[in-house]
Amino acid sequence: QGVTIQYLSLGPDTFDDAYVGCSEEMEEKAVLLLEKEMANHTRLRESWETAQKAWEQKHPGLTLPPGFRGPTRTCHEIAIMVYTNSSSTLYRELNQAVQTGSGSWESYMHHFPFKALHFYLTRALQLLRGGGGCSREFGQEVFHGVRRIHFVPKSVGDSIRLGQFASSSLDEAVARGFGSATFFSLRTCSGAPIQALSVFPEERE
Repeated sequence: QGVTIQYLSLGPDTFDDAYVGCSEEMEEKAVLLLEKEMANHTRLRESWETAQKAWEQKHPGLTLPPGFRGPTRTCHEIAIMVYTNSSSTLYRELNQAVQTGSGSWESYMHHFPFKALHFYLTRALQLLRGGGGCSREFGQEVFHGVRRIHFVPKSVGDSIRLGQFASSSLDEAVARGFGSATFFSLRTCSGAPIQALSVFPEERE
């Protein structure tokens, strides 16, 4: 297949809530919300159940931040496993929804199908990252390769954002294996190491 060009911007319609000031309230609501959303979305239910079984095999012996402990906290770990399982297309569906999910509050409330998954994934990254900020002056360097899409800014020097969750690797060679139509070399203070929780730990995400 050929390479398509996609222009990047600041993504004004991106749903990027960080749940500041309401994370505990959302923890309580997300349990029932996830059940409802899984009932309405077969792929979400199947992906979650698959990840849950994989997590039961993976978690013994893992050391995780204190925030992961609690009656609903395993949902954070499972959310990461759901997203990193590239054998399912759910991560693409989630990102497509995230890119357009903030058109309006009404649109989010009535049409965004992954409220619980978005929350659990966002909180998992926050908990893994902790509150220490950048550990290096310009953040950790990571790499992200894309196949079949050439991302470009509309103008040189434009401020842009990806407007979605984006898994990256500490290993440049691993990232290049995912494609080179666009290859990002990034320094970020917003990411978190998820290798221990990933479905594919060898990718050093």
